[in-house]
Parts: sequence; structure tokens; C-alpha cells
Amino acid sequence: MDASANSDAAPPSRRLAVFLCALPACYFLVVAGYAVWNHAAYASDLPRFLRYVAGPALVALLLIGAAYRMSAKRGAYLGLTATATLAALFLVELVLSARLLFAMAGMLSLLGANDNANGEIARGHGGLPPMYTSKQVSTQLSVEQLDEAILGGLPASEVLLCAHNGEPLFYTADRFGFNNDDSIYDTPLDIVMVGDSFVEGHCQPSQDTLVGRLRTTHPNSAGFGMRAGGPLLELAFIGRYAARLEPDYVIMAFFEGNDWNNLRREAATPWLREALDADADFGPMELSEQQVEATSGIIEGWWETQVSQGDIFFKSSVLRNVIALNEVWGLLGLDYPRVAPEQPVYEDVLARARELTESWGGQFVLLYIPVDARYRGLLDKSFVYDRLRNQVLEAATANGIDVIDLAEEFANLEDPTAFYAPDAHFN
Repeated sequence: MDASANSDAAPPSRRLAVFLCALPACYFLVVAGYAVWNHAAYASDLPRFLRYVAGPALVALLLIGAAYRMSAKRGAYLGLTATATLAALFLVELVLSARLLFAMAGMLSLLGANDNANGEIARGHGGLPPMYTSKQVSTQLSVEQLDEAILGGLPASEVLLCAHNGEPLFYTADRFGFNNDDSIYDTPLDIVMVGDSFVEGHCQPSQDTLVGRLRTTHPNSAGFGMRAGGPLLELAFIGRYAARLEPDYVIMAFFEGNDWNNLRREAATPWLREALDADADFGPMELSEQQVEATSGIIEGWWETQVSQGDIFFKSSVLRNVIALNEVWGLLGLDYPRVAPEQPVYEDVLARARELTESWGGQFVLLYIPVDARYRGLLDKSFVYDRLRNQVLEAATANGIDVIDLAEEFANLEDPTAFYAPDAHFN
């Protein structure tokens, strides 16, 4: 084709320029609109308002304005560049999310198999399946009082934690249904740690878990941790188990990633709120035969339920995170968490936990575990996480409670992310 033919080509129309600019503009307007719709979580303070409302809205307005104010040719080129850039960002997002997608695919292969050649998967069918919790067991049993609740897993059961390096990882639950060697109770305990999946030891061999590492210096330490646990469930652990075992120290782990939201849900659960009562009946340490039988039936039903990719995707919010470009913004340091609303009940939880621990002469300590996202990205975003951290530390200070603040400790390290696995738990 000669030069004269190129010169005769029709320039892009204004309609094309508007269309190409409108595509990315609509995306950013949807982001801003979602933030406004969920104002309390994404627009109720200045940093998040600028990040999720003002910023995206400004980009959208600039694109739309350019489509009309610039020449049709330049507007079309700008719109094409913006659309291509947005498409490229989504491609990068999918690549960055691949590790999580592969991990979920590996877990699905475990959950979808009733057996294999050596029966390895089937050995975990007596314990809680991944993604299921003791709180769900109590819900299934229509528990109304704390003393009737199932707080741990099934005693002496083989529990499938996850797919670790492509292979199933198990632990044998102790007499109370937690990830401890049962012989730990043969001698008095020095330390009891209560918490969520970090204390349960998600996806790590027993010796490499948080409590397993603690035992290298304090051998007589036990962990009472359950996935999706929050502060009220952990308070129940103290009342039911630690109060009878009477360790020298009780450490309650608080995970910055989801414990605040878990507390909100637990505070709306009547049988869990009982733990705050001065005369609360926490129930016996060991499950009755009837409770074991009923719990076994529920767990058996869960294992027989076919788990689909859709189920796992829905529970892990992968699609939402991809649409939000969560991993891409994380690289830049612009993936701000939801606003942490005030929850005065947390101070009550700490007060009750300290009171229980001191009733036998023990000392109560709070362990603050930061989320890995705090340290990921080019820009420092610790200030947006410190709103929650400050609320937690203030509640501890109000109750005279010592805090092991890993957020402060990790901030002094060159690469805090080296402590975390791809699933955001410790590695």
C-alpha cells in the first residue's frame, strides 16, 4: 500500500473516541460506585475515600472529558491506550492469582477423592474437612448454650489440613480435638496459645507451626486453635480448657486479616456471647459420647458432599478479587483493607480473658499477628492497617495487658513477607 492510500484513510470518528474512552471510564466509575454503595467499608475515612472514590472517579472523568475535548484522533488513541492498559492489568492479575488458583485446584482434587491407591486421603475423613469449622458443627446441632457447643474437632481424629507441596497434610487431633500431641497433657503446661488457623497450624507440619516453633524453647506448650475462630471463640477456649489446665501463661493470638470481622459475627451468636458472662458455664473439656456421635454424623455428611470449583471460588472470593485487580494494586501498595468499625465488645473480651487467666494465678498476653498484605507493594500502606491495630492495642492498654506486637517487630525487618506462605499464613 502506498503513502497516498494511507493519507486517504478516514480518521477515527468522535463516536469511536467516545466508545474507547468510555470502556475504561465505566470500569473506574463502577469501582467508585461500589465504594460509595459500601461507604462504611471503603469511603468513611480520607485515605479510602481518595483511593476508592475520588481517584477512580477522577480517572473516569478525565477519560470522558478527553474523548470530547481532544481531537477525535487523539481521543481515540487515548481511549485505545487506556483500554489496552486495563486489559493488560487484568491479564497480569490472572497471572498473579494463578498461585491461589493452583492451590485451590490441588485442594479440590483432595476433597473430590473418596479414596486413592493407598487410602491416604480417606484417612482424613474422620476429621473436619478443609473449609469447615467447629462453629458450623454447633450451628448444625442447633446449639443454644455455650456448655453444649462443639469448640474443637473430634478427639483422636485424623484431620486433613490442606495440600502441602502437592501432598495431603494431616495431623492427629488430641483428646480435645486440637492440633497437639496428646502426651502434652501428661505434665503441667507452661503456655496455652488460643487462636484461629494460625494456631491450628494451617498447611504446615506440626513442628513448623506457630505452636510447634514455640515448643522449641517451651516444650510444655499447647495450642487451642480452630480455623475461622475469632476472639469470642478463643475466650471460650480459655474458659473451657485453659481454666482447667491452669498454665502459667495464656497467649491469645489476634490476626489482623479477619479476626475483627469474625468478632462481629461471633458477637451476634448468643451462645458465644455467653462467654462474657461472669457466671458462664463453658462446658466440660471432653465431648460426651452423644456429642461425638452427632458430630461424626455431620462430618461424614460433609465429606460425602461433592465440592465443586464454584464452591471454593465462592468461599475464597477469587472472582471479586480479580475484578477489583486486587493483586495488581497490591504490587503498587494501593490495596487498602476495609475500614475497621469500632467494636467496644473487644475490650470486654480482653477483660474477661485476663480475669479468667488471673483466677488461677496465670498471666494473660495478647499476640498481634499482622496480615501479609501490610508489607507487600511499592508504597507504604501500614497507616491504613494501623487504624485496626490502634483499636486492638488501646483495648489491651485499657485492660493492662502486655502485647507481643509482631507488626512492630516485622516493620524492623528487611523483608517481612519472607515469613508468609502464598496463602497468607506463616510459612
